[in-house]
Amino acid sequence: MDAWVTLLATVVGAAIAMLGQHLMKRAEDRTRLSELLLEQCALVAASAADFENRIWEEAVLGMDDRVNGFDLAAHRRSSVRLQILTRDPALHAALEELNEAGKHLGSYWRRGDVDDDEYTRRYNQHHTAIAEFLDVSGEAVRRRLTSA
Repeated sequence: MDAWVTLLATVVGAAIAMLGQHLMKRAEDRTRLSELLLEQCALVAASAADFENRIWEEAVLGMDDRVNGFDLAAHRRSSVRLQILTRDPALHAALEELNEAGKHLGSYWRRGDVDDDEYTRRYNQHHTAIAEFLDVSGEAVRRRLTSA
């Protein structure tokens, strides 16, 4: 009888240890995904702000070829990574709005012969899209971290 109790205790102990390892790995994976989400949100926001600053440098400071030096491929990679990492519809919508505002601002600026009012409207639209993206992405990251 003692052998059976010992055997049962051993099996139960092993099952508890395996369950604990599984739960810890799952929590670590969720934390890692949260960190990746935070990193991609930060890269997208920083890239959009860099683009905006480059346009401002050309418009206000008269610097040349600042917009041409913008790394659009890196911005696109970060946007795609973000779309892969989350299914959050609000975050996807904010990302889409930010990218569309960036396209409108960039294409208008690259045409040359810029009307100040139209430039200001597009610049402000892009600036507002960055702020909205930061708000929505901050909420998404906080939700992910609290559920991790």
